[in-house]
Amino acid sequence: MSLDTNPVPELSCQQRRCHVLLMLYAPLSAVQLETISRINGTDLPTTRQDIAEVTREIQRLHHLDILPYGEDACHLQGRLLDQRLCLFNGLRRALRTSPWFIDDHFTPWLHQAMQPHPFADDHFRQQQLTNLIERCAIRLGREFSERDQAFLRIYLQYCLWQNAGQGRSPVGPLQFNARQCQWLREKPEYTAASMLFNELQQLSAGLLAEEERDFFILLLRLLKNHSYHSSGSTEDQRLMRQIERMVANFQDVAGMKFSSDEGLIRQLFAHLGPAIERCHFAIGIDNLLQDEVTRMYPRLVRTSRKALESFQLEYQIRLSEEEIGLVAVTFGAWLMQGNALQEKQILLLINDNRSLEEAVEQQIREATLLPLNIQYQTLLAFQQHGAPDGVAMIVTPYATKKTDADPLVIHTQLPLTKEQRKRIRSLLEAP
Repeated sequence: MSLDTNPVPELSCQQRRCHVLLMLYAPLSAVQLETISRINGTDLPTTRQDIAEVTREIQRLHHLDILPYGEDACHLQGRLLDQRLCLFNGLRRALRTSPWFIDDHFTPWLHQAMQPHPFADDHFRQQQLTNLIERCAIRLGREFSERDQAFLRIYLQYCLWQNAGQGRSPVGPLQFNARQCQWLREKPEYTAASMLFNELQQLSAGLLAEEERDFFILLLRLLKNHSYHSSGSTEDQRLMRQIERMVANFQDVAGMKFSSDEGLIRQLFAHLGPAIERCHFAIGIDNLLQDEVTRMYPRLVRTSRKALESFQLEYQIRLSEEEIGLVAVTFGAWLMQGNALQEKQILLLINDNRSLEEAVEQQIREATLLPLNIQYQTLLAFQQHGAPDGVAMIVTPYATKKTDADPLVIHTQLPLTKEQRKRIRSLLEAP
């Protein structure tokens, strides 16, 4: 099968890499690097760099790999379930950022590959799928956006094509484990997914594997929009109770109160609803600032992890550090906003012992849940010129000459005493 290579306008990095990913799902044994370059309008070095970036992303988020196929081609490798979940994200992203690529390339490749099969009539298939998706939405009691309807028409056709044989044998079955199957079959999407499976089974003349029924439950789960003002289902009410409990746990551990927690709960509901599914099916999430969050807000992350213990126990999951980091950032932002607190400017006086200064900085960050802006100034410069404006506190492990500097200079000797930590925290968390 050939790939159309009409010229395209200059693309962003995100668009190019989205195209690379979807080309790896094209009904081909492998994708030529030259073909990727022509479609994306790039030279081969740029194409190789794009492939390397996509490889890092899908390794991190979906446990997949891109391997060379001969000298000038590549192909996707990994479990079928992981590939399906990666395509879920990639196709939805492409419909947002490059809908023309879907119309001009991905959909025609798929339709051409489906020609030998009993569901190949395009007009009939599109009408059947549109009606089926509408009926599915009615069963679910929710509406699919136009983009999600377009996504489902394409994605379900891809599943049909894979079950027809060509896309299936190289990667094996979906391989849900017993715990995942039980989790899915208890979901409210089960009835709609069964209807979807039965109708597609009839449309494909019996080609679907039975495990696709469970996959369609997962598919509908992943499409759910977790809204604070949702249907009020038993499942959503359970999630709301657990988040309210988690917020109370956080306040107890932190020793701080939110002035209002409705907005916080709304944000956590939108994040943690999908996070449960991600945990059950080993779907990663991007949090590229995770290392920085852990370093800069150690106490906030630790407190958030403690607050999440009952939530994880309730759903029998273990949240990744990336998920916990995003929850911690949400808590931190709401503490600042809800209590009208400002990020404090801290001045750390440094001299010639970097390891000692880093240890002092970490102890200061451990003293509070709130974000800090820590600046550095040499001891000599401070003694000559004083502190810059706007500084809330000056901290140093070195002896200084007496100064009228305001705010107060705090001399630290590690580890900080309980009294020092209490004093620092009261200064940092004051409005």
